[in-house]
Amino acid sequence: MKVQELRQIISSADRVLLEKAFVETYKQLTKSQKEEADVLIQAALSGENAKTKKKKETVSFEELEMQIITFIGNAKEGNYFAPNRVIPKSQRPKWRFLVKGYLKELEKIKSDSEYYERALNLLTKLYELICQACQYYLFSTDDPFRSIGWLQGDFYHLVAAKTFEGGYTREKIAKMAELACTGGLSRISLHYDQEMEFISLLHTSDVKEIAVEECKEAIRKRKEKLTSIKEDSHLAFYLREDIDNFCDLILAISLLQAETEQGVKYYFKNCMESRKEIILYKALEVADLTGTNEQWIEIYKYGLAKKIKPRESLIREYQDRIKEKKKDE
Repeated sequence: MKVQELRQIISSADRVLLEKAFVETYKQLTKSQKEEADVLIQAALSGENAKTKKKKETVSFEELEMQIITFIGNAKEGNYFAPNRVIPKSQRPKWRFLVKGYLKELEKIKSDSEYYERALNLLTKLYELICQACQYYLFSTDDPFRSIGWLQGDFYHLVAAKTFEGGYTREKIAKMAELACTGGLSRISLHYDQEMEFISLLHTSDVKEIAVEECKEAIRKRKEKLTSIKEDSHLAFYLREDIDNFCDLILAISLLQAETEQGVKYYFKNCMESRKEIILYKALEVADLTGTNEQWIEIYKYGLAKKIKPRESLIREYQDRIKEKKKDE
């Protein structure tokens, strides 16, 4: 029945019968329902507003948090890929549906929620897990991002946007730059994709400058680490790759900040690629993404000043850009 109909029945009911009806109804509730009803009853009888919704949300989030933590732990232990007694074989392929559900719930939690920081931490850990699954078999797939129905750039954007939803801090900017430039990649993604998503969320010159500073610090630490490990080790390979990715991000931001000369000098000085022609090629790729035609030409000429001989495709592109520039003048 409707609430109004219930009120009409109560208003004309005998007190003894009303109490009996109330008690009998209460008996039909489950233990958890009685706990929630107790709060309602006590608050109503004292004239206060019951806050059962908040309690229900607390229980719901804590359950979600425990499920995600357990899932991540099992995934890292290989329980969704290798034979084990923890996750039944029939349940292992269902990991993708679990992740989809987790993302749907975490995406709902806003920055003004008391669970925001915890939800953001879980969201970040899930992204890092799927990146890790691109490098090592944690699930029965060679492209876990595709398996969960997400482009890597979109997933990264969700994490970064949620991170900055609560405001910008140096720590947050450094963390999102790290996620953009490092980690495993889906079969159809490049670090450029995540780097461009990162830049799109840096709305002021101040936060862009902080991003450049944090990227330079990340490069400094990795170069320092390179001095203490074998040059041909796997770790050295990944450290050099990270450094080049951070250099790409620094140059991209420098071009947006109209600091072309400063950005390109840092780029050539710090890229780990030994062949200068390839460094020029990569710098011009970055200019294609965030620079202007004039900036592209400036970088090309910088390479010539460094006695670098560009590949034929770059020579042709330079000539085409010069023609385009003359048309615009």
